[in-house]
Amino acid sequence: MRKDSLFSLIAQANPDILGTQEVLRDQLRDLQKQFKSYTHVGVGRNNGKRKGEHSTIFFKPDKFEQITQGNFWLSEFPNQAGTKSWDAAITRICTWVKLKDKSTNKVLFVFNTHLDHKGELARQNSALLIRDIIDSLTNNEPALLIGDFNCKPYSKTYINVVDSNFLIDSYESNEPNYSACGFEIANKICSRIDYIFHSPHLQKQDYMLYTNHNGKYYPSDHLPIVATFTY
Repeated sequence: MRKDSLFSLIAQANPDILGTQEVLRDQLRDLQKQFKSYTHVGVGRNNGKRKGEHSTIFFKPDKFEQITQGNFWLSEFPNQAGTKSWDAAITRICTWVKLKDKSTNKVLFVFNTHLDHKGELARQNSALLIRDIIDSLTNNEPALLIGDFNCKPYSKTYINVVDSNFLIDSYESNEPNYSACGFEIANKICSRIDYIFHSPHLQKQDYMLYTNHNGKYYPSDHLPIVATFTY
């Protein structure tokens, strides 16, 4: 089953913080049941409760203390659940959490999102919105922004995120320059549209793309990326 392959891959990577996209309620329950050493934050994007896909953030409570958390919608009305704007095809959300690292007592903000797959203007404006909210919430504290941005490097959306080094792309040039390949490993048309961005407070130590497969299929149509940071 694809679920078993996915669980095995997450266990292998063993991240302290895990950002997920397109998670439906039954899938969330499966992840909760399988990975009891994690806690999570996030809501359904359709109504701010359980309906629709989640951009859930999982983290290890033995390593991080949750201070506060929240969600906002990628629209002109970010505090109104289920809203969409510009040329977005569907509702999109960003989930965030403010954590305290128990080993250092330092604060870390984590933002996780999934930008629209059709609306170019929606992606560009969503990137600006996310950047503005990160700036207002973090008060110059360390931050990560992770997710599926549905845009290639150096697109306008990408530039809106990294402009003036507000956030830095953690990509490592010795790793494959792609993340989305579809489910079949025979597919050679791949692109890099998934990112882990970090604030300048964090020093990247490592970046890795996981390409695990069963000989025919990947566990997901997007390949997971993992980055390691120090303060």
